[in-house]
Amino acid sequence: RLGNSLTVGAYFGGFLLKGILLFILAWGSYEFIRIRKNEFNYLLYVILLIASLLMYLYHEHAQEWMLLEMLLLLTISVFCEKESFTEVSAVFLMSVLLGYGVFYIDYIQKLDKWLLGYVIIISYLTDTFAFFVGRKFGKHKMNARVSPKKTIEGSLGGWFFGFITSYLWAAFFRFFGLDAKLLLAASLCLPFVSEIGDLIFSLIKRHYGVKDFSNLIPGHGGILDRLDSNLICI
Repeated sequence: RLGNSLTVGAYFGGFLLKGILLFILAWGSYEFIRIRKNEFNYLLYVILLIASLLMYLYHEHAQEWMLLEMLLLLTISVFCEKESFTEVSAVFLMSVLLGYGVFYIDYIQKLDKWLLGYVIIISYLTDTFAFFVGRKFGKHKMNARVSPKKTIEGSLGGWFFGFITSYLWAAFFRFFGLDAKLLLAASLCLPFVSEIGDLIFSLIKRHYGVKDFSNLIPGHGGILDRLDSNLICI
């Protein structure tokens, strides 16, 4: 699975991690362009991929790349009736989410691979326990408009287990040389951020009327389905 591949890449780093991150950019860009109601626009795919790639590889010039991308996308919207302002704005937003997301995955891994593991654990365990607690005890819908199956009980269960597990992980690795209070605050807040990330990508799918971004991983959806929380939480 993609989550396992990312975990292995996070441990070894180097070219293995970069290869995984480049694949995430390429396939994630493809997934987003394909779910739109318009025909697959190869020009938008190339712009999305290159923009997110430049934000990742040349992050120090990210603002310049973003301004150039914005100009190109708005120009396309002016001359192409099918590509509305809303559509090109969505492409711009996704390029920022992908570009910044993979950059910080790489950046944190270089700081401390166990610190990256900490963030990954928060995302996956929060999501996992939210599902099981919600299925067992969930009665009150959290946001039926965006994600009908998610419940308040499940969200609280996911937050609790995400907090406890991530803090114990951080304590085991001596808080990665950081302030223990800082990691306590992160463990309290990031499970909530992770759940917001999941809802954000659910909102995107709901807007385009699809269940999953793709069928790349049978039964689990696509790359963006698996990395939704990670990209926001990171």
